[in-house]
Amino acid sequence: MPRNNIDVLCLLQEHGAILEGHFVMPSGFHSQTYIQTSLLMQHPHLAQRIAGALSDKFTKKADVVMALTPSNSVLAQEVARARGVRAIFASRSETGEMILKHNFMIKEGEEVLIVDDVAVSGRKINRAIDLVNKAGGNVIGVGVVVDRSMGYLPLTVPLRALLSYPMQTFSAKECPLCAAKIPFSKLEETEKGN
Repeated sequence: MPRNNIDVLCLLQEHGAILEGHFVMPSGFHSQTYIQTSLLMQHPHLAQRIAGALSDKFTKKADVVMALTPSNSVLAQEVARARGVRAIFASRSETGEMILKHNFMIKEGEEVLIVDDVAVSGRKINRAIDLVNKAGGNVIGVGVVVDRSMGYLPLTVPLRALLSYPMQTFSAKECPLCAAKIPFSKLEETEKGN
């Protein structure tokens, strides 16, 4: 079976990775649903299949695959393995700026494929694109496992997802879950900055 035919929704459901409740997203918005792709990525055989399918979404050559956070480094590593290139991940500085640490670098003119687990607003992705551009690299595209956006994301490069799963998010002031006094659901760990 071609890798592109992977059923991500089924895998997310089978592994309990689609959570229902009242969540405060890393972006600060509220949602009734949270998708935790890390529950899939902990299984090497699934991580390899997902990364292969994501890599297949891009035909352009890449010199490096960059994850937006350390928590998505497994995804970057597996996509890089599928493409035969190196993998790096961005980190957050003490001031909250997206940076490259650990002696990671993007050389002038390198082609970069950015990967992330879930796209919601595109803000974090745009910060990553800026980081690559400032380093002198060229972003060929952004691959995500799940696109949660409600439509258009303001990006200057192609975004391709294995699954489109639009979900409404709300500001704290407009959240119907808050208005109904539904308590917040707790997550083990989330990355700040979507």
